[in-house]
Amino acid sequence: MRTYAAFVILLALVVQWGCSRTILVPVPPRMDLKSYGTLGIIEFASNSDPAISNYATQQFQEHVQGAYPGTPILELGNREAVLAAVGATQFDADAIAKIGKKYGVTAVFLGDIVYSEPKTDIRLTDINKLEGGVRTEVRGDISTKLMETQSGASVWSSSAWAKRQIGSVSLSTKRGVSATVGDSNPRKDMVPALILHLTQDFRPKLVRQRAP
Repeated sequence: MRTYAAFVILLALVVQWGCSRTILVPVPPRMDLKSYGTLGIIEFASNSDPAISNYATQQFQEHVQGAYPGTPILELGNREAVLAAVGATQFDADAIAKIGKKYGVTAVFLGDIVYSEPKTDIRLTDINKLEGGVRTEVRGDISTKLMETQSGASVWSSSAWAKRQIGSVSLSTKRGVSATVGDSNPRKDMVPALILHLTQDFRPKLVRQRAP
């Protein structure tokens, strides 16, 4: 009887395990660029220095062409130059259509990067022992959209954000005061992470699903 009971329990566990098994299933990208011809990309606008705008634009183009090898992308220049070339003052439907005719592109990528002012956070972990620290961070927000030149309509958009530490100061009765200041440019350092999240719609994914 005990043997039979143990067998039933073991069988139930095996069935439960079999029902709970999962497999990784490939899911195609949310945004398919195969139906488009030559795409145009306008240099990302930024409230930081032009070098970061150029760096972000190159990173974005690399990710798109990495997801869709062979996709022709025409670099159109910065916003001011492109608008002047088509005699427009803003990127409305009429301007996008003119860009398509002038440069022979079926759609245009338009993006922005906005960095916040450095924000300082003060934390006291133990007020009696005067222990705590000061941390300064900067945040970056990036957004972009793909606009068809035939209609001027936006067919895809995405956004992402990231934070990077500029410096920190810690205070402790045992260790005294210690300070850390980053040697690199935090605004430039966060660009790869921003672009990676921004372009996830162009890459296939693996989703875990219950096995049949």
